Amino acid sequence: MSLISSDAIRIALLAVFALAVVPNTALFGQRQTVGAPAQTGEQANEIIARGHIEPAGRVIAVNGPPESGSTVALVERLLVDQGNKVEAGQVLAILNGFDLSRADLKVTMEKLELAKLQRAQVQAGRGRPAEIAAQQNVVAGRRAQLTRNQKDLDRTMELVKNRNASEQSLDTQQAAVDQAKSDVEQGENTLKALTEVRPVDDAVAQGQVMVAEANVARAQAAMNRLQIRAPVSGTVLSIQTRAGEAIQSDGILHMGDLEHLIVVAEVDEGQIGRVTEGAIATIEGEMLAQPVQGSVTRIAYEVFRQKRPSSDILTGRDAKIVEVEVTPHGPLPPVVGGEVVVHLMPIPSAQK
Repeated sequence: MSLISSDAIRIALLAVFALAVVPNTALFGQRQTVGAPAQTGEQANEIIARGHIEPAGRVIAVNGPPESGSTVALVERLLVDQGNKVEAGQVLAILNGFDLSRADLKVTMEKLELAKLQRAQVQAGRGRPAEIAAQQNVVAGRRAQLTRNQKDLDRTMELVKNRNASEQSLDTQQAAVDQAKSDVEQGENTLKALTEVRPVDDAVAQGQVMVAEANVARAQAAMNRLQIRAPVSGTVLSIQTRAGEAIQSDGILHMGDLEHLIVVAEVDEGQIGRVTEGAIATIEGEMLAQPVQGSVTRIAYEVFRQKRPSSDILTGRDAKIVEVEVTPHGPLPPVVGGEVVVHLMPIPSAQK
């Protein structure tokens, strides 16, 4: 009876020991699996960020002036359509009030021409060419008369000296000479009045020309405000306002440079310290047939809140990111806003 009891005790102890060991072993194995690193080597250091395709220089919203010289800023004529390539300075749209501004410009230009002609008239003198020519003939005749009178006076003086003429005749000839001199002086003054250009008169005429030029510049600027021009060369991405519609907050159209595309990666602010310009990047996405290599060319200096919808559970509505521009080394599809995934490989400290 004692032997049986001893064997039973041994079996019971072995069973208890087995029950105690097996769960601990399973738990230990589970902890090893959870704590194992997901990546090893260089891949463990990469930064994965969401991104989207953008034109170099980003998307430009082309808008109109705030008032446009009219009660409501309306697009009168739209001269381009989606997909059109445009050059910098090209007219994209005409706003209402343009025709009236063009007429005002024409009036101011005519007034400028009139002011220039009036100044030319002042510079030429008050008299007409025929009047000036006639007065010149008058002066020439009076000078000739003065010359004859002077000769008569000289002869009379000689006769009086020889007592062949009276003193009265000498006085008469002297009076004739004096009158001729006065006539010549009067004729010359009249001619001067017809041809003289006073500095003050020319200054007034010049001031009128300058005022007219300023009015032309103002009218030109007013007309230019109603011509919406492309700020840069690029492609029209979308039309926001059609002909006859009022300009809204989205502007008239959006444009960008589709020939030079970049990727804007949204890097978490906690990881941005590991990103440097020149870092290698790999761009992946559903719209890409194969990954495209690139490099970091610009890091923003400002932290933004995540612009994605708050329903995006992968980022959270309060996520803060820093935009990092990646220049691809290969072609990207010209789809602005297309989402991609960017794998950034920080440059090791020894290579910085």
